[in-house]
Amino acid sequence: MYAIIDEDVPAAIDPYSGTVAEMASEKVAVNLAPVMDKIDRLEDIANDLFRSLDPMTAPLVSYPNREGIYLNLGRFTNFIYGFMAGLLIAIFIILALGVNL
Repeated sequence: MYAIIDEDVPAAIDPYSGTVAEMASEKVAVNLAPVMDKIDRLEDIANDLFRSLDPMTAPLVSYPNREGIYLNLGRFTNFIYGFMAGLLIAIFIILALGVNL
């Protein structure tokens, strides 16, 4: 992307870098700024995913002072899994013993 300075003199300015250059009709200028913005966002997401391996960090889009949320969520998830496994084992034992309810 560029802005034409003067149509009589083929000169243009790149608004992102501030470079003034002569325009050439056979060359195509490509604006990579939106692509670079998406790449930067993708890098932030990848770094957040990598940081999530440490349970004492906070997610990228969380509220302030949420350090350690992964640790708390891991404990809660393990509690639920343990509770469900215990319930399943208790049901199997009750069914195996043939207890009538």
